[in-house]
Amino acid sequence: MSYSVDENMGSTDTPDVNDILQTPFKLAGHVLSHRVVLAPMTRMRASEAGIINSSAAEYYAERSSPTSLVISEGTVIHPRGKGFPQTPGLWTEEQATAWKPVTDAVHAKGGVFFVQLWHVGRVSVPSQTGGFAPFSSTSAHLPGNHLLFGDDNATEPYVDSHAMTKPDIDDVVDQFVLAARHAIEIGGFDGVEIHGANGYLLDSFVHDNINRRTDEYGGPTIENRLRFPLRVVDAVLEAIGREKTAIRLAPFHVLQETGDSNRHATFAAYATELEKRGLAYVHMVEPRYDQLSTEGAFSADIVRKGAGARSPSGGAADRDNRTANDSPSLWPFRRILITTPVISAGGYDGDSARQAIIQGRIDLAAFGRHFTSNPDLPKRLFYRLPLTKYQRRTFYTPGHEGYLGWKQWDAEEAQK
Repeated sequence: MSYSVDENMGSTDTPDVNDILQTPFKLAGHVLSHRVVLAPMTRMRASEAGIINSSAAEYYAERSSPTSLVISEGTVIHPRGKGFPQTPGLWTEEQATAWKPVTDAVHAKGGVFFVQLWHVGRVSVPSQTGGFAPFSSTSAHLPGNHLLFGDDNATEPYVDSHAMTKPDIDDVVDQFVLAARHAIEIGGFDGVEIHGANGYLLDSFVHDNINRRTDEYGGPTIENRLRFPLRVVDAVLEAIGREKTAIRLAPFHVLQETGDSNRHATFAAYATELEKRGLAYVHMVEPRYDQLSTEGAFSADIVRKGAGARSPSGGAADRDNRTANDSPSLWPFRRILITTPVISAGGYDGDSARQAIIQGRIDLAAFGRHFTSNPDLPKRLFYRLPLTKYQRRTFYTPGHEGYLGWKQWDAEEAQK
């Protein structure tokens, strides 16, 4: 079939056999057929009890292709780790069982399906945590109000966090393990991605401007601040295996007050420890989406232009650790993660993803927002076809609008 597109998009009648996006890649015992990954995206269409919506089977299957990597939306490991309404969970067998038709649908399309395990920590409010104070490395709370999204975009003021005790830390490690086992043994997932980014629970221990503890889980020592996240990684990989265990990091994230005084040193140490463990992959967010973005994760008015951008916490010290030619980049961590596959997300289009893979900065490129409105996104990228614009207002609303019903390219053309 011949496709008609804008002349600036290039020829699209046949795929490019030399296209790096279409080359196979070995990951976690699987040989992926291409390098395009469905990024984890919160969609807030589960029940209040954390049961994934039945329509998720169609949603994820539509975005799967033979031996492609699919990563689920953030899935909560414990009621106290919940930050947003109608987000799915994996702390009960009932929740895990509800995921099985979804994983079956993805596998029927030939996809490889990892679930993202999520504990939001202090990025929550009592209405979501059962009335309890949110967990964190610290008792300090975030400023302002927590956005609950949904149809009415309700908000709730942040409250003081509960600085976790050592028994609390032990309990949460066990909660990650239980959720991972539920995912693999009941839910039918191929692996789990631990959410260690965006100022959520594990990340709140990593950044020295947040973690002011004086015990072995905090303070100025990087080793101490990494102790809890690495305990979670080690416990999960021991429970389900290295090839089923992955983690997501966002070294340059600027929301939720993440502003470590030396991001490069901290996340280089983190990457060094992860490289030792032989995980399925490490998933990182590009700095252009976080520190240098004009479109933040939860709002469209966060401007961070230029290599010397400040984070909300004031990250001047972080700028002092870079030279004028040393812009924020994933390269320092990629050079450490030599044997560990690296996935990255953050504002890619087809050409920028190709460039990042060819350069060797990443192995696979994850796409989020454009995947919501283009279920056949890999094909569109391979053939350089125009993309259907996503619908931001329905990202976090209930119902099928903006969730199901997006057309594949062939159907769009037939309709025309």
